[in-house]
Amino acid sequence: MKYILIIIAGITLLSPGCYSQHLAAYSDNMDRFYVFDRGRITQLEHLKVQEFSVGGNCLLYKDNRSRLKMYYNGEVSELTVNNISDFAALDYLAVYSYAGIIHIIENGKVKTVNTHSLNYYAEDSLVAFYDDVQSFLAAYYKGRVFRLEDGLVGQRPTSFRCGDNIISYISSRTGDLMVFYQGRTYSLEPFVSEGTFKAGKDIVAYVNAADQQFKVFHRGETFVIESFPPVSYKTGDGIVAYVDNTDRFKLFYNGEVIDLSSVRPGFYDVKNSIVIFEEQGYFKTWYKGRLYDLENYIPVKWRAEWNTIVYMDQNRNIRVFRDGENKVLTYDIVEDLELYRDLIVTNKGLNNYNFYYKGKKY
Repeated sequence: MKYILIIIAGITLLSPGCYSQHLAAYSDNMDRFYVFDRGRITQLEHLKVQEFSVGGNCLLYKDNRSRLKMYYNGEVSELTVNNISDFAALDYLAVYSYAGIIHIIENGKVKTVNTHSLNYYAEDSLVAFYDDVQSFLAAYYKGRVFRLEDGLVGQRPTSFRCGDNIISYISSRTGDLMVFYQGRTYSLEPFVSEGTFKAGKDIVAYVNAADQQFKVFHRGETFVIESFPPVSYKTGDGIVAYVDNTDRFKLFYNGEVIDLSSVRPGFYDVKNSIVIFEEQGYFKTWYKGRLYDLENYIPVKWRAEWNTIVYMDQNRNIRVFRDGENKVLTYDIVEDLELYRDLIVTNKGLNNYNFYYKGKKY
């Protein structure tokens, strides 16, 4: 998909465990298209689909004739016969656009939120967009459209970061770093263009080039966590993981800075409330206040989302880390694996799939 605004988005409204996690989709070796829904597998199309997107509540896909369709609550409906290229099914919302018209799907119902927007980004429960005709910046959140800035003729915004119930952006009028959070707009400080900022759930991390300090806006409060810019940083659900200027690996969580490692990790990532990283060849994770050593090597294939890490070990067994426990999921030899939120899908070859849902194998 093509988006003009530069935005990073995360989950909103509720914690990951509160969303649905019952959907997956696949095509078999004859290109027939199926949906997995709460333990039931149903064929939706007998011809190859062009692409699909799996959300928490619905599935969007383009059929063989480029028609956009939705699977929701056991039913398939046709959304449009136009050849839609921009569409996504997310944890809570789904969205698609055509010729500047943005359509949002919430609880299976389609609504149009803007008809003149070529610049937008959508994720989970929030859609940010710029109206090209009336020149205003707005956000759709919790069933409402909030106007963030009006009268932006010739001042089209270009820099956004979004996550959960939060949007951070540089005001085209004042140059301030702004935050839209839970229906309220905050002006943090005048922002120099060379600075950086990123957003996650309930959180915005930023470095203002004016003073070089590393700061965090978290649930309405601002914290100065480092006096010097970090080497790198990433955000998640109320989390900022970063490598400081001395190469120490740290975490901001619940108003405190936590030391994770005295050495720079080979890699690290933040997926919702899970932090995954490499330390001197070890595969490690931080989850809910605890540090776990998963393996003394880095798996070739792994996925992480919501509360789950799934990976292929050295014996080609599939292991899963969830709720602080690391165990073998299956001894089957698989070619590939996928993770839709907490729902694990394995492919044993020739599009022979298994689904692991609520402790059962399908």
